[in-house]
Amino acid sequence: MSHPVLISIIVPTYNRAHLISPTIESILAQTYTNFELIIVDDGSTDDTEAVIQKYLSEKVFYFKKNNEERAAARNYGTKKAKGDYVNWFDSDDMMSPDNLQEAANNIAKNGMVEVIIQGFQYIDGAGKLIHESNFDRPVHLDMYIANQVANSPVIVRRDIALANPFNEDRELSGSEDYELWLRLASKYPFFTSEKRTVTYILHDERSTVVMSDPDQFIRRYTKFIHYTTSDPGVVAFLGKNKNYFVMKTYLLLAVDLVLNNCKLLGCKYLLKAFFTSPKVIFERGFYAFIKHFLRHIIS
Repeated sequence: MSHPVLISIIVPTYNRAHLISPTIESILAQTYTNFELIIVDDGSTDDTEAVIQKYLSEKVFYFKKNNEERAAARNYGTKKAKGDYVNWFDSDDMMSPDNLQEAANNIAKNGMVEVIIQGFQYIDGAGKLIHESNFDRPVHLDMYIANQVANSPVIVRRDIALANPFNEDRELSGSEDYELWLRLASKYPFFTSEKRTVTYILHDERSTVVMSDPDQFIRRYTKFIHYTTSDPGVVAFLGKNKNYFVMKTYLLLAVDLVLNNCKLLGCKYLLKAFFTSPKVIFERGFYAFIKHFLRHIIS
């Protein structure tokens, strides 16, 4: 391209008035300045709108809509974006000042690539490092094992993002990003950056699905299996690893259920995992299930 790429950063948020300011400020502190920030308020009932007002400018935009969950908010922001690329950034994460410059360098080096994964790390509330990215092989090749990235490090060319929106089924919420990554991985290579420029801060209010209703949790995982295994492109991408992928998903569900003291339901999905692939007995999650199951039996 003859001009610097414009990157649209889309930040969906819901009742994060007390958390969103550091995220916005980390975005505005970028050394690469050819970006726009689109904040999509997914029906907040707190002071989010008042907090954001002071940041609005010719490159910071705010839209408020009815609550429809994160996938719909991200798709809404993508349609509003004017950039060559979009970056769906969570409202409680942080980017280092050179994050967008790293992405621009990747594009300058490799051309107008479809998908970029920035380097990332997880820290706890005290700043202790919990996990960091390690792209020692093409990340899309291991997507069948587990979700290799979350949301904030992913930058997608806007035409690709518009053609491949997030699945807005609310029952899928919590797995909608992984479902999209698999669809994208089935079509495009992922270009990665070794430098870690995105930080997740693990805290009690991260947007995860809390198991107040085991049936809701089960619907999330079974919908995830349905959508991925009914997509011909994803099935072709998974190839011989399809059964392993489904087994790992059932195993993850079984472990989550037993952790929440839903022992019989956990056993049901552990059996589903086993009948999908007996290799489940070689997985660490299998022994985690046994440990937590016995703990609940004894206590």
